[in-house]
Amino acid sequence: MLGIGRYRTLFTNRAVTLLVTALVFSRVGDQFVNIGLTWAALELTRSAVATGLIVMTYALALIAAGFFAGSLLDRYPRKPLMLLDNALRVLCIGGIAAAGLTHHLSVWLLVVLGCVAAIASTITVVGTRAYLPTLVPEELIVTVFAVDSSLYQVAAIAGPALAGIVTAAFGASWAMAVGAACFALFLAVAAFIPAGALDEGIPPEDKPVSMDEELRGARYIFDHPVLRAVTVLTAVANFFFTICIFGLTFLSKDTFGAGATGQGIMLTCMAVGSLVASIALGAVRWPYPRGISFIGSSIILGFLTALIALAPTLTVACAALFVVGAVDAAFFIWMSELRQRTPPPELLARVISASMILNTVAVPFANAATGAAVNAIGVRPMFAAAGGLLAAYSALFLRNKPLREAA
Repeated sequence: MLGIGRYRTLFTNRAVTLLVTALVFSRVGDQFVNIGLTWAALELTRSAVATGLIVMTYALALIAAGFFAGSLLDRYPRKPLMLLDNALRVLCIGGIAAAGLTHHLSVWLLVVLGCVAAIASTITVVGTRAYLPTLVPEELIVTVFAVDSSLYQVAAIAGPALAGIVTAAFGASWAMAVGAACFALFLAVAAFIPAGALDEGIPPEDKPVSMDEELRGARYIFDHPVLRAVTVLTAVANFFFTICIFGLTFLSKDTFGAGATGQGIMLTCMAVGSLVASIALGAVRWPYPRGISFIGSSIILGFLTALIALAPTLTVACAALFVVGAVDAAFFIWMSELRQRTPPPELLARVISASMILNTVAVPFANAATGAAVNAIGVRPMFAAAGGLLAAYSALFLRNKPLREAA
């Protein structure tokens, strides 16, 4: 089965169609929150370093909750958990918006409500990654990961540009209000997912609550040579790549003078490249081993992000980011495929949640490092250094035989 037929077959499943539609709203909401949170922090603190620390705190809350998200999803029905997650985000992000619009928003309120929203969001993030693939037959696994990647890109196309425009025109509080409305739309659509659909492939089980049970997913990753290598490469690669992505805020503001609008446009161009690549990869059978393809895509990402340091205009930066997005989509799909096919069913949620945490454990520190680096060496040198280090680090894994030869 090749080409558009793969997607046609995938979307004959009502549960898949409804979950994918709901996720578009949730992920657009995430984009509004990401930009709204950054600019709300800048408006409150007027400091790149303080803004980086606030964004770092938000990301740390998301990471810290990840282990428990996998545990909850292993034990309880998934649809009610996802509905609760998005309901909490409506309240928290809506609360930030209301406080901002009434001029009562403080740094502490922004951090506390943002962290609660981040903690709640792990349910939908982990649940989608773990159980969306269980709704489809084996031959459509790659296609469903392409759809998952495409969802992020559709959201990233619609979200950042609109969020940037809304933020520039009306302020960060209105961007947060739109984000809360998007989470409410997730609730409206996901409520119609057939009962039990997300529990059919791997039903929840009554497992004992203990630290040993919670850490089984992480132990499995470190005991498995391919997953261990994937995780170590991705964790450090995400650190350098996040510096470049968060750095777009300051590249737009300080270098191109385009503010939130320029940041949104650049992120949208990257998302368009990712969407094009995701759709293409989901429609074909990639003929090369996933391991070497995964390593190669990370090396290329490093070179491309380093080249952004040389972009003379916003237009050139957007063109480069389109290519960055295409390569990043391939990186994500091959990483997800290697991760999904490996663990036993009873450990799937905990392995994926542990993997997502370990993959992103350095991201909060990258946010803080970005603000410090901008102050210390400037935006363009920061891009050159982060991209070059990403390429060099990824190239080390060409010597890792288990990962290099992973099919």
